Amino acid sequence: MKVRPHPVYTGRSTNWLAIGLSTALAVPFVALGVGSNGSWTAPGYLIPMLLVFAVFIVNLLTASSVRSTAGPNGVIVNFGVFGWPRFRYPLERIQHAEAITIPPNLWSWGIYWSPRRGLMLTLRKGAALRLTLINGRKVTISTPHPDAAVAAIHDLQAS
Repeated sequence: MKVRPHPVYTGRSTNWLAIGLSTALAVPFVALGVGSNGSWTAPGYLIPMLLVFAVFIVNLLTASSVRSTAGPNGVIVNFGVFGWPRFRYPLERIQHAEAITIPPNLWSWGIYWSPRRGLMLTLRKGAALRLTLINGRKVTISTPHPDAAVAAIHDLQAS
């Protein structure tokens, strides 16, 4: 008897514009803290500047990309370089999956929730996977090939 492999979809969406802008803004920000003689300006500015620079770095590491996987364990969404934050939606909790297009006026960067649109795990406009859970909640995930993710989910739910 031949064992049929489980379909698995994995896709990564990266917001290169956000990475470029964050990097471009961090450089002049640090330069503002350096005086004309090459030393740091007043010590009172050092702590707030380092704090804001740390926010830039955390933003780059966690909100620059989103990886989605649809497989036997359900849909798993990981953000950034380290895969955190992480969201997991088991197959038995998914009522409906569909491929959608996020219009430019409705996209959000990162993790966003609204009563009308539900949870948005997005970094860009365009192709996305929308899950409707059995409790009625909606989750929208940026992914480059949402049709492949939908096909994997439907195939796994049918088996």
